Amino acid sequence: MFGVIFDMDGTLTDTQSVCIHAWDYAGELQGFKNAGESIQHVCGMNKDGWEAYLAEHYEGIDLLAFDKAMREYIINSGAPELKKGAVELLEFLKQNGIKMAVASGSAKYEIDWKLGETGIIGYFDAFAGGDEIEHCKPAPDVFLLAAERLGVNPKDCFVFEDASFGIKAGCAAGMKCFGIADVVPFTEEVKALMFKELGSLDEAIPILKEYLKGE
Repeated sequence: MFGVIFDMDGTLTDTQSVCIHAWDYAGELQGFKNAGESIQHVCGMNKDGWEAYLAEHYEGIDLLAFDKAMREYIINSGAPELKKGAVELLEFLKQNGIKMAVASGSAKYEIDWKLGETGIIGYFDAFAGGDEIEHCKPAPDVFLLAAERLGVNPKDCFVFEDASFGIKAGCAAGMKCFGIADVVPFTEEVKALMFKELGSLDEAIPILKEYLKGE
């Protein structure tokens, strides 16, 4: 039986646009304009990764203050919305006894909060956060940890991702990657790595049905 591993922000939850506004807000407090434009360069990274990017590209930035302001903005924005087809796909997987995990660059407490707020946390059997690994995406660490916690061989896992770093990480882990672009389009190079590009999560249901028939 195969397992399914989901990225969270931009894949399950419609949070990337909120993150862009949050970065704009946090940056402006320190005199940096349009910091949200940098999201495209750090999608999928954990906190260490995107903080290193900010430190390199925004001279003199106070990372602690930026992080605090950005997170306050996100929390004040309310519960995140789910991406199109999320519930339909999760229900299909649950009904067919497929193990599911979330592997995100976000910290574990953020995963718990966002999935709890959206009401879908109960679908998942395992979680892996960006604060639990040594190397962030595009390294495969977080996906390998999720597969280990699921008890499923990485080669038997499907990944759902919205970010290029995530696709590269899933492929590096030996997994089959579905790509669903969010705020940043996929390059042709990244598309070539994918198992399948989708317009919404529920488009994967008929594909996975065929895999179930073969098991």
